[in-house]
Amino acid sequence: MPKPTVRHWALLGYLVLAWGFAFYLIAIAVEALAPTTLVWARLFTGALVMLVVMKWRGGSLRLGNGWLRRLVILSVTGNIFPFILIAWAEKSVPSGQVGMLMALMPITTLLIGHYFLKQEAITLLRLFGVFLGLAGVAILVGGDILLQAPGPALMGQLATVLATFCYAANAIYAKRLPRYDVISVTAASLLTGSVILLPWVVLNQPAIDVVLHWHNLAAVLALGVLGTGLATWVYFTVVNECGPGFLSTINYLIPGLAFLAGVFLLQEPAGWAEWGALALIVGGVWMIQPKGTV
Repeated sequence: MPKPTVRHWALLGYLVLAWGFAFYLIAIAVEALAPTTLVWARLFTGALVMLVVMKWRGGSLRLGNGWLRRLVILSVTGNIFPFILIAWAEKSVPSGQVGMLMALMPITTLLIGHYFLKQEAITLLRLFGVFLGLAGVAILVGGDILLQAPGPALMGQLATVLATFCYAANAIYAKRLPRYDVISVTAASLLTGSVILLPWVVLNQPAIDVVLHWHNLAAVLALGVLGTGLATWVYFTVVNECGPGFLSTINYLIPGLAFLAGVFLLQEPAGWAEWGALALIVGGVWMIQPKGTV
């Protein structure tokens, strides 16, 4: 892979901003929309952006035989389930905490990938990183909450962790696919997800209950255009030109930004437990990253 240029670092910075602030935007959007409606709007808007990019790049939605099943799997594991779980979680869990918990995604990918991908072997350093990350989650959740009946906060935290497993499964499945045009597949998967989710939106978000203020609408549009459509394009551009090792830097930058956005923009709690959990989770993620790949 070529050495990253200033352009690549700028693209990486965009991803950190787009995905770091996504949790803040979700917290604003779920004030007015049901999680399924928010996710559908995000997928549909992102699909429109990617369709424009695809046509500009000369791509096509004609992907060949067998791709409908693959698109459904990619969309369900990479978009529908994790997006809904995260949006639902933010109705009871601070957005900064959700962002920190989502930092476990590379850890869950490592644990699952150990059994499905030869290059994802668990070393002693990586195993220590896994324990650090889990220790951070334990601090964030709190030991005494497990002794009580499951409440909304705990269920939201567990939903966020489950979302990381969805992303991990999606990443591993994508690595095992035959060669494909990433722009066309991304556009097609986002479009597939919006079609699958539409009936649930009709059932769970009656039009009469939709009351969007300007900040809710701006959050939805920003999530769809900047955090889903353009961010996905930038993501694949960076991966194709610099490789996943360079991209892995965002795994310990995004949770910090998500936490700070929640604290300073939404006045979410920021005690020693939150700061300690952030340090442990970010440290654990750093330890499991492939070394010498940037």
